[in-house]
Amino acid sequence: MKNQKYTDKIIPFLKKNWFTLSLLTIVLTAMIGKNLNIDFRLHAPERVEEETPGTVKPLLHKPEKSIKRPSKITETDVAIKSSLTKTSMLSIFDQQAEEVLPEDAMPVMASEEVVRSFIRRFAKVAIAEMDKYRIPASITLAQSLLASQAGTGIIAQEANNYFNLECGAAWTGKTENYDGTCIRQYESAWQSFRNHSLHLSTENFQHLTNLDRTDYARWAKGLELAGYSTDKLYAEKLERIISLYDLHTFDEMDINTIAGR
Repeated sequence: MKNQKYTDKIIPFLKKNWFTLSLLTIVLTAMIGKNLNIDFRLHAPERVEEETPGTVKPLLHKPEKSIKRPSKITETDVAIKSSLTKTSMLSIFDQQAEEVLPEDAMPVMASEEVVRSFIRRFAKVAIAEMDKYRIPASITLAQSLLASQAGTGIIAQEANNYFNLECGAAWTGKTENYDGTCIRQYESAWQSFRNHSLHLSTENFQHLTNLDRTDYARWAKGLELAGYSTDKLYAEKLERIISLYDLHTFDEMDINTIAGR
């Protein structure tokens, strides 16, 4: 009977105050939830800040190959780049990976005796041209050795052209035709060397004469980049020839020194 009395009282009370009780329930639930959240944060581990976009993570392994660092750029490099850019030539800084000349490659196929004889014959001429036009004697000798194959090539023998220089629009001298290509013809070997010096002292190659005459490596690269030859290994071949036959020693001589030999 007691329970029935309580039920009779509670039910009317709930019906009468249901709205107030509902609001109270909502408020209590919200407060309990907030307290739980605060308690959770107090016991949670400290949150690690996320990496900012673009952060580079360190390598987790050692690279198989060391990274090749670019060589120091000198003022001369900048001068070459500027000159080549003005003439629409390929920049030394923009060049892509190149082919490599095999270690045992011999750019000049003539015998050792023939090569040495050629060098003795034209060393004085190359030094005289260097003194007059600031072109390294080693470069002149290497170019002529490569183009004429130490004087054994048909163009050198028949046209006295030791550098295989083509006619071009400005050439008004004698010519010969080889395999459909117009080649300059000279009266003598000396004229070929002199015309070569004049060729390198004008237009596309003139800026190279500002280089140190003992820096044959930069000269060789400069000739390649300036379009002297379409051979992508031209500079390497010149350097190989200069190294094989010690042509760089002539760059430190003058005409009086060589005359005493």
